[in-house]
Amino acid sequence: MNTKRTILVGAHRGAMCHAPENSIAAFETAIAMGAYRVEFDVRRSRDGQIVVMHDETVDRTTDGTGRVADLTLEELRRLRLGGSATETVPTLDETLACAKGRTRLLVEIKAAGLAEDVADRIEAAGMADACTVASFQEDELSRVRAYAAGRVATAYFLTDPERTASFDVRAVIERLGISLLVVWPRAATPEVVGAAKRAGLHVRCGLRDDLSYEETGALFARMADMGVDEIACGRPDWIARLAQAYAATVSRMNEQPGMVA
Repeated sequence: MNTKRTILVGAHRGAMCHAPENSIAAFETAIAMGAYRVEFDVRRSRDGQIVVMHDETVDRTTDGTGRVADLTLEELRRLRLGGSATETVPTLDETLACAKGRTRLLVEIKAAGLAEDVADRIEAAGMADACTVASFQEDELSRVRAYAAGRVATAYFLTDPERTASFDVRAVIERLGISLLVVWPRAATPEVVGAAKRAGLHVRCGLRDDLSYEETGALFARMADMGVDEIACGRPDWIARLAQAYAATVSRMNEQPGMVA
C-alpha cells in the first residue's frame, strides 16, 4: 500500500443503485454521498438536443419505447425513468447545472457526431475545468481534442483484458491527448496502472454494480493497492465507506514499527 493515499469516490450513471440511472435524482444522490466525479452518458434526440441516456433506446430505463434518435425532447420528457413518478430524461445542460461547483463529471459520448456540441455545452456552462469527455468511439475523442484541446479534457477506456499486454499508454496519449484512464478490473494490472501513473494520467476504475459489498470490497482493495486514484460504481456510499476503511488501514500500518505500507 502507498502511504497517505486518498481513494476518490466515483459514481456510475449517478448513484444508479439508489435512484433511476442517469437521472437528476441519481446525480443529486451521488453528490450527497460525496462523489468526487459522476459519470453519465449522452445521446442526441431527433430535434438535436443532447440528452442523458445510456442505451440506444428508451425501452429498458423508461416507461416508453423507441430509439432516442427518433424521439424529440418533448416526447422524451413525457417518459418516466426507472419506475419513478417524477424523474424525466435530463438534458446535458441540466446535468451540468446540477453538478456545477459540487462535483466533477465524466461525460460519455454514446453516439457519433456529438463531440463539438458536447464541448461547446461544457464550456458554455463554465464547467470545462470540472468535466472530462470519454467515449468508446475514438473518432469522438479525436474530434474533442481537435476542437477543444487544452480546454476540455478527454479519457480513454481500457476494458478488454486481451488488450492489456499490448496496451501502450504513451501511444494513446500521443494519439488522443488523454488525461484520464478508465480501466475495468479485468483489464487492470500493476504494469498498466503503473505505466499510466508514470505518464501523468489519473486512473479511475469502474466496478460492476451487481456485486455484493464483500465482492466490491475485495476488488476495491486490489485496485487501490495497484495505485488506482478513483474507484466508481453505482453505490458511491459503498465506495466512500471502503475508502475510509482503506485509509485507516494504511494509517495503522504506517504507525506500526517495522511495517512498510
